Amino acid sequence: MYVGTTLIGGLFLAWSLGANNSANVFGTAVGTRSMRFRTAVILIAVFATIGAAAEGPALYESYSFSGSVSPRLALASTGAAAAAMFVLTYLSLPASASQAAAGGMMGAAVWSSGAAGSEWAKLGGWALCWAVTPVFAALIAFVCLRGAAPLLRRVSNAALLSAIYKAGFVVSGCYGAYTLGANNVVVTTGPYFKAGLFGDPSTSMAAFLAALTGGAGIALGALTYSRKVMRTIGERITALDPFSALVAVFAHSIVLHIFTHLHVPVSSAQAIVGAVAGVGVAKGSRALNSRLLLVVLSSWVLVTLASGLLAILLAWILGC
Repeated sequence: MYVGTTLIGGLFLAWSLGANNSANVFGTAVGTRSMRFRTAVILIAVFATIGAAAEGPALYESYSFSGSVSPRLALASTGAAAAAMFVLTYLSLPASASQAAAGGMMGAAVWSSGAAGSEWAKLGGWALCWAVTPVFAALIAFVCLRGAAPLLRRVSNAALLSAIYKAGFVVSGCYGAYTLGANNVVVTTGPYFKAGLFGDPSTSMAAFLAALTGGAGIALGALTYSRKVMRTIGERITALDPFSALVAVFAHSIVLHIFTHLHVPVSSAQAIVGAVAGVGVAKGSRALNSRLLLVVLSSWVLVTLASGLLAILLAWILGC
């Protein structure tokens, strides 16, 4: 199987991640009409690629759920995750790329090594991190909103306040795009890195090339198909004013950066939804769309199971 053909699954997953998770960093800015969509996606493309290349390679060494990964198995796992991500993106729902990818990897690992040969303990550790992510983001957002709101009320100059918000959206969004690339790029090309498609996995250059390739795919997804989910994040979960939107993105980005340094890919979608929910609670529970939030939470559980089962099916079709 040609390298280019094998990489289709990873590139499709990277594209789906960019299309879906771009909303997590600039959806609030676009939703509050504080930034144009076109400006947002260009900044995402640039800074997600920078984050992927700068800090993404550090996560590649430990990314695996079985002893060895073949190119065909990598295609099965990433293709399954990408398909699950694309369905949720089409439905305008924020999706967890890390959970979809982990489901795909576990499905492929079970197919190749059996249930006993798969690293369930690692999956359990990651699942704990996924559970903590939205709670941590919500807590940070809640505290920041309650703590900083009185300070901004002292700014009486409307022009100055508007300038603060605009600058804040650029800084928070670029930081969010950077952390998205740094933390999540490994789920797109990590299996191919393990399979040796980027060179010897023991070399830093192989990890860098894998991260750069994934970052480019994320950038392309942001530029071409990210508008739909941005509306869900920016408008439908809870109504956001500019300050609340800023707090949500910063809380999301802080959580992602912490887990990047812990070498654990977590869900950008969970972080931003948790942060937005934290803002909604701080503003009063009536402002929170609980029904939509329940749909989003349910989709995260289903995407892991669906991608795992689909990976097993693809592995069988590909003759892994």
